[in-house]
Amino acid sequence: MQNWSKNTYNLNTKRSLVDRNGTMEWVSGSMGSKVTMLYPSTHLQGKGAKDNHVTIAFAGEGQNIDTGAKVIHDAPDTKSTIESKSISQEGGRTNYRGLVRVTDRADRSQVSVECDAMMFDAESTSDTEPYVEIQNNDVDMAHEATVGSIGDEEIYYLTSRGIEEEEAKEMIVRGFIEPIAKELPLEYAMELNRLIELEMEGSLG
Repeated sequence: MQNWSKNTYNLNTKRSLVDRNGTMEWVSGSMGSKVTMLYPSTHLQGKGAKDNHVTIAFAGEGQNIDTGAKVIHDAPDTKSTIESKSISQEGGRTNYRGLVRVTDRADRSQVSVECDAMMFDAESTSDTEPYVEIQNNDVDMAHEATVGSIGDEEIYYLTSRGIEEEEAKEMIVRGFIEPIAKELPLEYAMELNRLIELEMEGSLG
């Protein structure tokens, strides 16, 4: 869980090699920096190797959070799952940039990519740029992407029941990230929720 100062440029490289029947799990929470570019990369080089990416990004005013994942399937019976959630407000920009390549050696590979983005206002932006390269006919590939904004109706519904507007927004965001948060170890999920609450209040950095 990365909580950087608002003037930080967070540009880093993370890579892994996964051999026979091995498993690699990436968990990334990107918040706080002025610019983040983070694309953990996994090379599935052994039969039965697996990879799982869970990415959550939050961009506020003046922030550009560009995250994603790279996975190379280079052996039979390999499997990868990519789950990305991004939130932008006050003109912030989030971007998912991904690459999945399945080589001709990776028979019976399974790939799942799911990218969801939420924006708080018309000034904020969110882009999804998945790139998939399949060089094998025996592959199970699934991709899903959604982009949406928090509408006035949702906020009105909650505030009309006595909930403050900021708390209503936080409830909506918690519901948005809940499918990913519940997969995390408890200490990570608690830290993630705390950082997002601080980010929405403008207290981070």
